[in-house]
Formats: sequence, C-alpha cells, structure tokens
Amino acid sequence: MIYEQIIDVINKSSKIAVTSHMQPDGDNVGSSLALCLALQKLGKKAVFILDDSIPELFRFLKGAREVEKPSFFAEIDFDLVIAMDCGDLERLGKVSQFIGNTKLVNIDHHISNTKFGEINLVEENASATAEIAYKLIKSMGIFIDKDIADCIYTGIVTDTGMFQYSNTSEETHSIAGELIIAGVSPSDIFARIYQNSPKEKIMLMGEALKSLEFFNHDMVSCISISKAQLESIAEEDIDTEGIVNLGRDIAGVEVAIFLKQKEPNVVKVSLRSKCYVNVAIIAKDFGGGGHVRAAGCAITGSIESAKQQILLAIQKQI
Repeated sequence: MIYEQIIDVINKSSKIAVTSHMQPDGDNVGSSLALCLALQKLGKKAVFILDDSIPELFRFLKGAREVEKPSFFAEIDFDLVIAMDCGDLERLGKVSQFIGNTKLVNIDHHISNTKFGEINLVEENASATAEIAYKLIKSMGIFIDKDIADCIYTGIVTDTGMFQYSNTSEETHSIAGELIIAGVSPSDIFARIYQNSPKEKIMLMGEALKSLEFFNHDMVSCISISKAQLESIAEEDIDTEGIVNLGRDIAGVEVAIFLKQKEPNVVKVSLRSKCYVNVAIIAKDFGGGGHVRAAGCAITGSIESAKQQILLAIQKQI
C-alpha cells in the first residue's frame, strides 16, 4: 500500500522538507503545514519551504509565520522532500533545486498531476490534498490536535468552496466532523477566511466587474483586470482568489473566465464551470491544469489575445 511506502520513507528520514506550489492557496498551505506539524510530533526536523509568501489570510495557522524561502538554505541537506498539492515540478519554483538525488514524495489530488515523484500519492477523487494529509497523518498514528486540525480544515473548506463543489464527498464531511471533534471552530475559520478581506480586494472586485462580458448566449462570462488597474488600487500584489466566482455565480452561466495580467505579456487565467464543461482539459491545452470544475493556466500575450484563445477552446466543448 502506497501509504505504507510513504510512512516507511518518513521513518527512515530525519531531515524533511515539505513544500508546495507558488501562489499559495488554502489547500497547499493547510495540507503542508498540517504534515509539517505532524512530522515534528514524530521528532523529525521538518520545515515548510515555499518559493513565495503565505497570504496574510492564512497566517493565523500554526507554523505559517515560520515558513522558509529556498534562499535561506546555504546547502541542500535533506533526506526527503515531500511536495504537497502541486501538479508538476515547475510549479515548485526555486524549491526544485532541493530535489536532486533526494527522495521525493508527491502528494496531490489534481487530475493533471504529472506524477513527478519517486513515490506518487495522487487521489483524484479527494476533495483536497488536505484530505489526503489527514489520512496519512492518521495512518502514522499521530494525534491530530487543534493546530493540525485547523490546518486540514482550512485546506478542505477552501478547496471545496465551503463544501459546495462536486468534489465534496461523504468522506469529506466525515473528516470535517472528526476535525470539529478535534477542536476546530467552523465559524471561526469561516470568519478568518471569508469575512476578513482587505478593502483593496473589495475595491478590486468593483473595478474588475466593470469588464464583465458574456458570450455564447450568456453561457460564458469573462472578467479581466490589467496590471495597471491592480497597481492603481494597491502597491502590493492583491489576492484575487474568488473573483472568478463572481462570474460563475450568475444564473445561466456555465463557464466563468477571469483574466489577470501578471506582467505586460503574461496573463493568468482562472476557469470555473458549473455542470458539464471540463475546464481541466481546457487549462491543460495551455500548459496548466486543475480540476474538472476549477482550473487555471498562464498565456503569453495580451488580455484580449488570451481571452480569444480561451473562448475558442470553451466553444469547442460547449
């Protein structure tokens, strides 16, 4: 059993690096921190290394303020690297330099995962990587305290859209129940994540909605924001998580597109669907990935060019 293989590798390792993808979200932060805290309970020298910064939204989680950047380490000195919630090696950024001859375990739930690890635990039916982390931690016989439970619950609640997405299963709710028994306060987590947006993000939503367009008999919505608009609202990069849902949640819309201009010639694309369009396939065609109902990619070119390319790909499915 693959869980037993991973536990065996962990038991044989003393210095372990836990890592995940850049542009962190609730699941990659929550699952990574949960596993890191669990490994420390085993007496392992475990550290969460990330080639990015943890969003302020998730810094209430235990260990979130102790995450290290790759540049902190003068040399590579780990027995094991565990990549959480990351579809491919490239998304690890500079952390990929820690791989080399070090054992690599890949734990994920994305259907587009490239199986880049020496051991690959990829459960596509899991609601979140945090759900897999929960099962691994339980399999190791580690007591899940409130700190670990908060991390896992955060990963699950964010990647299921507060338990509303189709990836939410009976097991998901069962695990959530166990986490509540362990001390999680759903209302507290909800308030911290969904009722704690900085005013700049709300202003950005208003600005972005000015661009709202509809295509394919109003079955497709598109929202876009330029780099200049982003910079006019805040000096720092603003969290845009959830803006794509503004377009998805409109009656009659099947697919929502959100285009964010990261650089003058690079556009980040977020895709969401409701019932039948597989946006993971669309994102994969552009070098991205994700889930059937939620995926993303990056396209080189202008916002208009990216929009036309994505619309064409969606029209083929619709």
